[in-house]
Amino acid sequence: MKPLYDERLRRLRASTSAKKLDAFLVTDLKNIRYLTGFTGSNAYAVVSFDRAFFLTDPRYASQSADEVKGFRIRIFKKAVDEVVRAAQAVKAGVIGFESSSMSFDTHARLAKAFKGKARLKATAGLLKTLRSVKDPFEIEKITEAARLLDRGFTRAMKVAVAGAVEMDAAFSIESFWRRRGAEGLAFDTIIASGSRGALPHGKASEKKIKKGELIVVDMGVLLNGYNSDGTRTFVTGKPTAKQKEVYQVVREAQSAAIESIRPGVMASAVDRAARSVIGKAGYGKYFGHGTGHGVGLDIHEAPGLSPMSEDVLEEGMVVTVEPGIYIPGWGGVRIEDMVLVTKNGAKLLTSTTRDLVSL
Repeated sequence: MKPLYDERLRRLRASTSAKKLDAFLVTDLKNIRYLTGFTGSNAYAVVSFDRAFFLTDPRYASQSADEVKGFRIRIFKKAVDEVVRAAQAVKAGVIGFESSSMSFDTHARLAKAFKGKARLKATAGLLKTLRSVKDPFEIEKITEAARLLDRGFTRAMKVAVAGAVEMDAAFSIESFWRRRGAEGLAFDTIIASGSRGALPHGKASEKKIKKGELIVVDMGVLLNGYNSDGTRTFVTGKPTAKQKEVYQVVREAQSAAIESIRPGVMASAVDRAARSVIGKAGYGKYFGHGTGHGVGLDIHEAPGLSPMSEDVLEEGMVVTVEPGIYIPGWGGVRIEDMVLVTKNGAKLLTSTTRDLVSL
């Protein structure tokens, strides 16, 4: 595993050097896990061109010794003091920091401690950009999480049926995952039946599922630190002509988006491929969110597949493709899969049927 972490550290150093930083302070715990392997709840990392320090409190002395790869471990009583000592050890003049994860209070205390010694420079999204391209280890872990997600959909087809309460069905699926090694949920399970399907984030409620309704099931599982995310829309009983029509439009939109995926393609172009199909079918005003997003250590990562995205797809990225149609008072349809960007196009990581299944 050490060569894997060495390569991640090398890439970070190349990026910090390009930004003319003497050192980089990592405070986002997901980024710390990515760089070091540490899974605890309190840590910092200071990385320069030739040294890397991992800083944590006494609770994690043994855990960090077992988990952390390629970093000098220092146990602190006061985090700010140890960050300053690590920065001084590498003679850092300009220190980049993660502006999206550092609190105002921590920044103020660090700025005071560094006054006259070093300068803090806000650096947004540097590690998240690096993390957007997955290495083989990450692809393996994400694929395992996607497989467990698929098993959850098989469970959903048994429990999200007419007469069941949405929350009860969600609990059954979540328990199923836990018994098979899941660390937890990627996000609160969405089970939205009938008119509630028009809510893109309609978390499972106390509503009882009725016969003849569409049911949007959007869920994800956290396994070995990595997330999965997928959506299927089912129907209880025989679908109506309109239900079949809307479902088919969404399926064709998703297929068009998946077919457009390849290295070098703008993420916005993938969104446009899905949006065009839905718009031409007359449902454009009912599709109000982006077509997808990256997935990994976080459930929402770069790149973003949206109309305004400036991201460019690269081989090794893992993204969701999830167009939907949401009609107030009627219901909704969303189909979502996880795909890996390969040199030849998109490879589906989720395998649950995309046909409209009647429960």
